Amino acid sequence: MLKHKTIAEYPEWVPVEDRRSRFGGAMPPRKPERRRPMIWLAREDNEVFLVNATDETFDYVIASSAGFQTVDDDVMNISSENGYEYHDVHPNQAIKVEEYDGHYDLDFVLPIQVHLKSKSLGCLEIRSPAEKGGIGETVLLWNSGEPGKNVYIKKRNDA
Repeated sequence: MLKHKTIAEYPEWVPVEDRRSRFGGAMPPRKPERRRPMIWLAREDNEVFLVNATDETFDYVIASSAGFQTVDDDVMNISSENGYEYHDVHPNQAIKVEEYDGHYDLDFVLPIQVHLKSKSLGCLEIRSPAEKGGIGETVLLWNSGEPGKNVYIKKRNDA
């Protein structure tokens, strides 16, 4: 059984140009990011959280993952049998949508798929990019309406 976890008031997203390196200095200069994420993934150790940075409550969020591993010429596909499901995800709330094993998942290429519904966004299907060892911090949807880099978003008609 998947252990659900929520964080009521997740810290605000910090643009990369305003971050400090882990060695105490500023990050290398870069073009300032004017957009702000509306929906993003944050990783804390082996747990991945979806952050609702909008000003509205999501009716529901359903998250699952699938991926693959290659060994020589063979491909082994995997998928989660159970996903995470949450209802009434409030603004600034973070919900756990995946947990990785720090050893065994390192060789797998793993994306996350999210279905969510809200009043202004409607029903969305969102797929993150696939990354070896699992997803790190990833913006899924910017406030400009653009998807994050290599993020797939499809508007759905289902309720």
